[in-house]
Amino acid sequence: MQLKLMLFVLALLAFISFSTSRTAAPAGWRPLFQNDTSGHTLYGDKEALLQAVKQGCPIRVSWGERLPDGTSDIEYSAPDFTSLVNDSDLVAQFPASAIQTDYMNAHKAFLKTDPPTTWKALMCTDGHYHQFHQDMTTGRVTRVMYLRASMLWYAFTSDAPEGKVGDRIPDMAIPGGIVLDSMVRR
Repeated sequence: MQLKLMLFVLALLAFISFSTSRTAAPAGWRPLFQNDTSGHTLYGDKEALLQAVKQGCPIRVSWGERLPDGTSDIEYSAPDFTSLVNDSDLVAQFPASAIQTDYMNAHKAFLKTDPPTTWKALMCTDGHYHQFHQDMTTGRVTRVMYLRASMLWYAFTSDAPEGKVGDRIPDMAIPGGIVLDSMVRR
């Protein structure tokens, strides 16, 4: 009788342990937060993004637009420098990349070579987006742009707030998803 009781208790403990243990989701790129051009939440949870950054998870950002004729462009970049500001916003700086000749037609997309030009940008979860173009031959900054953009922020993590993300991937090619506030050509 005592052996049966002990086996029953062990079986019960094994069942409780098995049924309450959570299998961790495999790590992957998860969309955690999307802001609109004014920094308001369109998707997810900014706090989940900030927590992922605090835990050391790498991030990526995507942004895009859909033009009235239906053409669209979605861009992705991984920042090489990120700042957590006042525990409430992320500011991300992106490495220099070559400017393309076209962003809406893949058949016309080549690297700009006359003159060869790079792009450097900064984006923030509050929606602001600052970029400049630099002539690779002379080193001269040729254009400075101040914009606002809808941005989708990803983190490489196994964590995903239940019921908030993972159900769908939000639309990233948004009409008015990129708004030019001012531009200076030099």
